[in-house]
Amino acid sequence: MQLINYLILFFNMVVVPCVTVPENWNYCYKDMDVWLFPEIQRGWDLYSGREKPYQEEQEILENYK
Repeated sequence: MQLINYLILFFNMVVVPCVTVPENWNYCYKDMDVWLFPEIQRGWDLYSGREKPYQEEQEILENYK
């Protein structure tokens, strides 16, 4: 159920604005492999527990001490 909510939100926040405003086409679908696919992977890692929220920042702070 939660995945369906995420897909609906993605559709409403990314797809609809790109389709309704023609000037956005160049920016919305350009370099999706750079911004979309890594974030989907990171979201899955967070959901599955392989990564914790703010884990990278915590590791940087621990190395700084």
